[in-house]
Amino acid sequence: MDSSQYNISEISSLPEHSGVYFFYSSDNQVIYVGKAKNLKARVSQYFHKKVNTKRLYMLINQIDYLRIMVTQTESDALILENQMIKKYNPKYNVLLKDDKTYPYICITNDEFPRILITRSKRNKKHRYFGPYPNSSSVRQVLDLLQKLFKLRTCSNSYFKHRSRPCLLYQIKRCSGPCVGLVSGDDYAQDLKQTLSLLQGNGEDVIAFYLKRMQNASDNQNFEDAAEYRDMIQSLQLFIQDTMQNEHHQSLDIIVAQSLVSGFLIHVNQYRSNQMESRKEYFFPEANGFIEDVIRQFFYQYYTDPYVMKSLPKTTLLYSPGLEMENISALVKSMKLRINLKHRASTNSERTFLKTAQTGMQFAVSRHANQAQYYLPAFIKLASVFNDGDWKFIDCVDISHFNGKHTNAACVRFSSSGPLKSSFRSYNLDTGNDDYASMRSFIQKRFNPEKPSSLLPPNLLLIDGGRGQLSSIYQALQKTPVEKLHLLSICKAPGRKSGEETYYMLSLDQGVTKVELDTDVKRMLENLRDHAHRFAITRQRKKFLKTSLHSNLLDIPGLGPQRVTSLIHHFGGLELLSKASIDQIVKVPGISKAMAEKIHTLVHKP
Repeated sequence: MDSSQYNISEISSLPEHSGVYFFYSSDNQVIYVGKAKNLKARVSQYFHKKVNTKRLYMLINQIDYLRIMVTQTESDALILENQMIKKYNPKYNVLLKDDKTYPYICITNDEFPRILITRSKRNKKHRYFGPYPNSSSVRQVLDLLQKLFKLRTCSNSYFKHRSRPCLLYQIKRCSGPCVGLVSGDDYAQDLKQTLSLLQGNGEDVIAFYLKRMQNASDNQNFEDAAEYRDMIQSLQLFIQDTMQNEHHQSLDIIVAQSLVSGFLIHVNQYRSNQMESRKEYFFPEANGFIEDVIRQFFYQYYTDPYVMKSLPKTTLLYSPGLEMENISALVKSMKLRINLKHRASTNSERTFLKTAQTGMQFAVSRHANQAQYYLPAFIKLASVFNDGDWKFIDCVDISHFNGKHTNAACVRFSSSGPLKSSFRSYNLDTGNDDYASMRSFIQKRFNPEKPSSLLPPNLLLIDGGRGQLSSIYQALQKTPVEKLHLLSICKAPGRKSGEETYYMLSLDQGVTKVELDTDVKRMLENLRDHAHRFAITRQRKKFLKTSLHSNLLDIPGLGPQRVTSLIHHFGGLELLSKASIDQIVKVPGISKAMAEKIHTLVHKP
């Protein structure tokens, strides 16, 4: 494999061979990675072909030099391109990230095993089934299993401290093992049938209950026989639906469109003529030619291990002006057994495509409205700092409860609005010292030893005054971050909205007060409010998890044994936090006055 560096003026000397090219900025950062069947022809297109989009023009203007890596085949270049995108995380490439994990059905390793939905496989002693393509399908499976086999779903703490069966027993969704209403052998038999069904042996389960139904009928236990009959019918329908899902033609519809603020892709997944899932992917930084952006997305999407478990038979790819040759070659090189189409050929495909296009129109309109609101404010704010186009503004907010459980919340806006996938929260041990908290946040956010997957923002907005601004600046000097502008928003007397004071930090003038346009101030206030809400939400969750137990012990007369009894009665701190005074009084040893104190504590804002 060859690797060489070229200046822009040396493009004509590039080899006419397959490979991967890397565009570098003047600060030696990889800003774009692409693959080519013919390196010379492909790279020349960037500089000799007429540029008709602002985003592509912006990319070209930032290219200082390029490197290439020659490969033996185009397929090798495709694989190498994907590896290099993940390695360098170039700002103008598509990097498909989906933090959401897929759901599983879990059977725990307990005396009376519990059945539940989970998104992680942490305990090796438990048994897991899945992953399932979306949460609705796994809930449907769990609902059927509860109706048929009545396994418990409650937590171990809740299970151990029950004195009477819960509501699920009353509605025949649980057999009541917590209070001995089902024998261990009968529960084990229900568990065996549950596992058999989840493992795909549905016919064996039906045969088992057919025998039971026949025995009940022979013994003239007609109510039991009728119940078994209903179970068998439900099982037959479930197996029939499963078979349809496996053999019915499936379809993915991918609609892609380039926007001023980024690149938008919709994926509608249909199985058995029913919509299985709909996802929207927005890439504010993606750049380059449209076919490259879609090809990179297509490769990353269909190499996701969870997507590969349920590949469609047909993928309908729609994007105005897209040349399908590259994508068709990609499908062939990936050896995907997918029929790739760019036109709908059946009535159902036309209907589904129309639905996807309608969804895309609403998304485009939403992004356009947000860009109309945020983009002018971005441009105006960048001009205040004598800077060019900005992509991201971050805002940090520090929160704590009486000096404990300090938390730094950092939210991100692009010129299209909030980027919730980029919101981050950091636990700090700095008490109620705002200055120390700000410094600690910077150390964590921009730690060179543990670099963040997020690109640095153009501007960091601080909810505070001059002191916090200076503290942030001092901490930044110890990080490798460059060209990060700082701005603080200081609350007005009486916290009156719209009367905040703003301070900016510049190298030549230091910290100075700055007057901003009304649109800019409205956007910054919105950003600050997002950060504040996110901080409070995360902080309250942390408080419930780590602090409530110790705070309960601070109530006079409430010792460790009563606190333990209290938590066990409700099955956890979360359920206790939702309990009323009348419910708390029912706990043995808790008086009305004590219950009122507990209620006040657990509902503390």
